[in-house]
Amino acid sequence: MTDQPGSPGAVPPSGRGRHSRRRSKGQRAAMVVGVVALVAVVGVVTVIVRSGSSSQDAAVGGPSGAAGDASGARAAGNASSSDCALTVAAAPDIADAVGTIAAQAKDCQVTVTPVDPAKFASQWTAAGATHPDVWIPDSSVWVTWAGGEGVPVPAGSPSVAASPVVYALAAPTVQQLSAAGPVTVNSLLSTRLTTTPVRMGLPAPRQSADAVGGILALQSTVAGQSDARAALTWGLRSSPANLPTSGEELLARIGSDPGTALPVTEQAVWAHNKETGAAPAVAVYPSAGTNLNYPFVALASSSSSSAAADELLGSLLGPDGKAAVQAAGFRDPAGAAGPALSGDAGINPQAAVGVALSDAADVESAIRDVELSNEPSRLLAILDISGSMQAEVPGSGGKSRIELAKGAAKRGLGLYPPDSELGLWVFSTNLTPSTDYRELVPVGTLAPGPDGVTGQQKLGQALDATQAIPDGGTGLYDTTLAAVRAMRASWDPNRVNTVLILSDGMNDDANTIGLPTLLTTLKNEADPQRPVTVISIGFGPDSDVDALTQISTATGGSTYVSLDPNNIGEIFLDAVGQRMCRPDCGAS
Repeated sequence: MTDQPGSPGAVPPSGRGRHSRRRSKGQRAAMVVGVVALVAVVGVVTVIVRSGSSSQDAAVGGPSGAAGDASGARAAGNASSSDCALTVAAAPDIADAVGTIAAQAKDCQVTVTPVDPAKFASQWTAAGATHPDVWIPDSSVWVTWAGGEGVPVPAGSPSVAASPVVYALAAPTVQQLSAAGPVTVNSLLSTRLTTTPVRMGLPAPRQSADAVGGILALQSTVAGQSDARAALTWGLRSSPANLPTSGEELLARIGSDPGTALPVTEQAVWAHNKETGAAPAVAVYPSAGTNLNYPFVALASSSSSSAAADELLGSLLGPDGKAAVQAAGFRDPAGAAGPALSGDAGINPQAAVGVALSDAADVESAIRDVELSNEPSRLLAILDISGSMQAEVPGSGGKSRIELAKGAAKRGLGLYPPDSELGLWVFSTNLTPSTDYRELVPVGTLAPGPDGVTGQQKLGQALDATQAIPDGGTGLYDTTLAAVRAMRASWDPNRVNTVLILSDGMNDDANTIGLPTLLTTLKNEADPQRPVTVISIGFGPDSDVDALTQISTATGGSTYVSLDPNNIGEIFLDAVGQRMCRPDCGAS
């Protein structure tokens, strides 16, 4: 099965967002009609409804609420003949659907409170917290994590709904991309090779199950491809910074940022496209995707609450419950879509629902890849300006090695975010009275300095002014050792410390330490507590790739050969991607 996009057709004009609690007229009718009591107590507002009444949104704050920091509570059901009360903490996107079924309870007052699943465990363990009887997060991954933090979760929790994790993209962008063929997750990643790449949005994965599903989709998409490491690295590093974790808030930015694909649920796209005036979004379905499975986690400690929880679960899994979740844009627990999704713009209800996020090892591996690939960088580039770098590179359209190297440096270093620290040396022979190298830009931030000039601009200006030295020798080995020592002496434990060699690799310095001595010294001085990796890029088919490879291998790095500065992005992405597999990186 291939990745499948939804149809980017016309978008219906009304409805609500995923985490919004505004109800359409149809949803209000599905709830029971008429509020009978509204009680406000210092940060706690509870709406009590009876059978035949409609609940209203209300805020519940602090430990007095069902799980602390929630944005609203609904109390539903007829409790006139019983003291039974059941409290439910539900993920905000499904709280309304759960409330619809809870309102039908005849012998128990059921209060449904929207609670961010990422905050549930900390609220449960907070001093003075009032614990809910039932928790319905959006994914089983939260249940696993909550259990590790002291929440007494049961061994098994049945799903009450499902929604595939998709990548949402602005409809006009999908239309443009579709001119080149079907829009898939793989084709979105491939746009990194174009002048208008689509960024892959990535909220903080420990705060968003949608993000975890998106990461796993990227991993499964690139598996087995020759460019897998570069493609995955783009997917994990190209995101705009500080994205919100709620699907509703993510999709709200799709009109102003149509070039970013966002990991959200199918239900979130459906709800967004129902909003009046919303920029239309299209769901792109991974070929081997995941879903959020909305587990029903029974936490009640009393027999009466346990019985009420069992009754609510039975109602949610019954015909009315399935109809309620499907009417809210979800699929039922088996993955079946209801009439609400059928034919909806931007949605493909025939797409596979995927598997639930339940394997803790897979989830942790996905998050680890994100954390490693996005570790802050600290890099010193050393650029060869010897006479041999004037040679023309066959197949490059008449470009010299130095032209390729400068173009590569500009494009490659331009991929680093502003919080990176980069520096630049050039080397030949005897560039100073005591060294074969000269510092052009000290290692420092790419962000603007006190003078308002960015580090990126300083590097660009230095590269523009750099020329090869006719008949200049190549002091590669001495310079490499000096660069590694300099980076280790100023080693930053909070960054990935790297030396980047841009050279043809042909050392011809008569006074050099020699390759064997360099390799021995690099190995002897290696410090596992202060690692400095050497990445080398050779230019031209006659580059001394063997020497560069031995140097990089001695430090746990890698070597590449480039004939075209336009492909330098792939080289840099692959090199950064090796953070995820060291020390056992093979071919990508």
